[in-house]
Amino acid sequence: MATVRGVKRVAARGLATLVALLAVSGAATVSAQTEDEAPLDDGAATASPVVAVLEGPGGVGYWVVSEDGTVEVVGTSIFPAVGEDPELPVRVESARSGSPGALGLWLQLADGTEVALGDPGPEVDLRGERTLGWLSGVAIRQLMRGSWWPDIDLACTSELPRAVRIGQTLMTALSEREFGLAVEEARDHQIGGIMLLGGATPFIDRRIDELQDFADRIPLLLAVDEEGGRVQRLRGVLPTLPSAGAQSGDRIEVVEARALRHGEAMIDLGFTVNFAPVLDVGSGPGIGDRSFGDVPADVTSYGMAVVRGMEQSGILPVVKHFPGHGAATADSHVELPQTAPLAELRARDLQPFEEAIASSGAAVMVGHLDVPGLTGGLPASLSHQAIDGLLRGELGHQGLVVTDSLTMGAITDRWTVPEAVVMAIAAGADVALVGNLDDVPVAFDAIDRAVLEGELSVGSLDRAATNVLRAKGLNSCTLVGRVRGNLNTIRDR
Repeated sequence: MATVRGVKRVAARGLATLVALLAVSGAATVSAQTEDEAPLDDGAATASPVVAVLEGPGGVGYWVVSEDGTVEVVGTSIFPAVGEDPELPVRVESARSGSPGALGLWLQLADGTEVALGDPGPEVDLRGERTLGWLSGVAIRQLMRGSWWPDIDLACTSELPRAVRIGQTLMTALSEREFGLAVEEARDHQIGGIMLLGGATPFIDRRIDELQDFADRIPLLLAVDEEGGRVQRLRGVLPTLPSAGAQSGDRIEVVEARALRHGEAMIDLGFTVNFAPVLDVGSGPGIGDRSFGDVPADVTSYGMAVVRGMEQSGILPVVKHFPGHGAATADSHVELPQTAPLAELRARDLQPFEEAIASSGAAVMVGHLDVPGLTGGLPASLSHQAIDGLLRGELGHQGLVVTDSLTMGAITDRWTVPEAVVMAIAAGADVALVGNLDDVPVAFDAIDRAVLEGELSVGSLDRAATNVLRAKGLNSCTLVGRVRGNLNTIRDR
């Protein structure tokens, strides 16, 4: 980290010194009258011209920045952390403040590059003005120590109300007509998102906007299955999208362009997430023409074209059904299928997912699949070995992980929805896809009880909530002290 060169503390003369500095530099004019205004000393008269005057952290005092990178601190003892001199190959043209409360600033050099002085903090969406202390708790403590770390938002998440953290992990499945029933859940952050069931009318955008208004600072993930063919929920309001099987005869660039256009149209309606493309190799039970084919390389090429198009449009694509449903023995909507042994999946079914993880920011939907040699009879969606082990640990996926619907036969034959939700989050999933709003309070309570009783670690809950907030483009440090949640239990802190 580059730090400040030539820092001087100038507190005694306050505004008078600042006025004089600006007058000498010609950088700005400040009107002020003081009875004992002192002239600049000889050294200041030959100083490098001032390029910027910035308020200190929280509006306390000023930082006066010269074109050679020196910083004069006026009216306060707060100054950027001192360390080794930064390398400034060219002159400084301007400067800007770091994050509110951060002990540092950014210098813009004449060659277009930027240099950090002290510790300006991360680039985050502040969503409005903040005063000193907006990064309360662990974040402000670290800033005052002059340090920062890339995943500080994980620490900030731990300071959000537990109700908010729990709610981020739940996605409910609703018809458009039921959207209006979710106002309280959206307002109180008891859900993190909604998946559209059934079709849509031309009024869907208005209904989504109304819900997002209630959600306020933490918007909902609005998801839909827009694979194409027989799985296209928005066919009533968007152009027809061919199935994956039909698109596999098109040129790759055509598939990508089609996905881009379709994604842009989805954005216009208010959707942010597409549960597509299907990266399953093969057309076994429950898959059919939802797959791009039987050849891993073809599935990878066409699937990644859809991923690229969706990402370019601003939609978050969700590749599915990890670790591969294409050659499974049954339809997971009905019962728990079994896949080939893990060694065979590595050679075939995992290839498209590996490419998606390596070259995109797509989320991953984990299927209800029993994988010999990996899950020990559990569905992958509830298996720590499948999610935290294979998907995150071995393949390196750092993005969002969503379960397939926990109301499918592969799950409900053996577990209740609340039981499955707790198992999924404990296994490493970030979002548990449940049924309608009746499932929300019981799933919510199950997570709360599991945390209280030690069945689900606080760390697992915090990591899941952080990943959801990141998928929404939010840094949880901007939410501390600014959101509240409602638990359906008496155990909220």
